[in-house]
Amino acid sequence: MNKLKNCSECGRLYMEIGQGMCQDCFRKEQEMEQVVYSFVRDHDKCSIKEIVDGTGVKEKVVFRMLKAGRFIASGLEISYPCQGCGAPITTGKLCAKCSKNIRNQAERLKAEKNMKKVDRSTTMYNTTRNR
Repeated sequence: MNKLKNCSECGRLYMEIGQGMCQDCFRKEQEMEQVVYSFVRDHDKCSIKEIVDGTGVKEKVVFRMLKAGRFIASGLEISYPCQGCGAPITTGKLCAKCSKNIRNQAERLKAEKNMKKVDRSTTMYNTTRNR
């Protein structure tokens, strides 16, 4: 069943049908996507900042396009900042360095957890004693 919601862009009420905004804002965003797509086609290896500066389209619209996978099929490379360190990346949320850092931290925590395991066979609550 459709729900009545406020548009995230303009604040007006609309019936939610899965697009996340009212029809007017959705149409405007589709037009902005065409502008972005044309720009990116002409500038195949560009950053989000370059797209925003070159088109005047809001950064959040470009990020929504990336998250929706709108550039994947076209084979274009668009760089955006890593969420860890801010280095430019073209896929995922983290660069290789930050991903490796997180994996190393997880392995270190796992190793520490394994070292802290107590041998319960010699505790005072053990009912089976070696005699």
